[in-house]
Amino acid sequence: MFKILLNNLIGLDGVIIILAFVNGYILYLCKKNADSVYDHFNKKDYTANLTDEQKEAFMTEHAAEDTLTPQDLLKYREKTNRLYALFTNFTSVFPLLGMFGTVISLLRMGELIGSEVQGAFFTALTSTFWGIFAAIIFKMLDSAVSYRIDDNEKHLEYLFNPKKGEIS
Repeated sequence: MFKILLNNLIGLDGVIIILAFVNGYILYLCKKNADSVYDHFNKKDYTANLTDEQKEAFMTEHAAEDTLTPQDLLKYREKTNRLYALFTNFTSVFPLLGMFGTVISLLRMGELIGSEVQGAFFTALTSTFWGIFAAIIFKMLDSAVSYRIDDNEKHLEYLFNPKKGEIS
């Protein structure tokens, strides 16, 4: 089975794996950006159980991070939302790429005879395998960043519309 998977990396399987690495990098950028805003809004949560001296040391150490202006926060939000939209769109494409590889291989099977049919069948299965595998991994990783993006949206909404209500 491992040999079959390696043999099919040259075709559509290789494209799926390259896109998976690109999508992983997009997720990294999105999470890094979302973490910056999240940390800005939740810094006080970190100091809740510290002594006064520890709070002073923490705030002195992180004083430079308090320089985020509302314009900076809006830029972070826009960039995060753009990256997150790209990430979710890439993730939803993986099963489609897998099914596309399956369809291409099944169409080729009609023209083949004997042992070549077996090779085409395995190509169909490996494309489906890689597409579904990548979608599952990235859907699981989605939860690592989506809650922070939602939380940042709530904080920014409250920052720019404080009369609308409390942060939930």
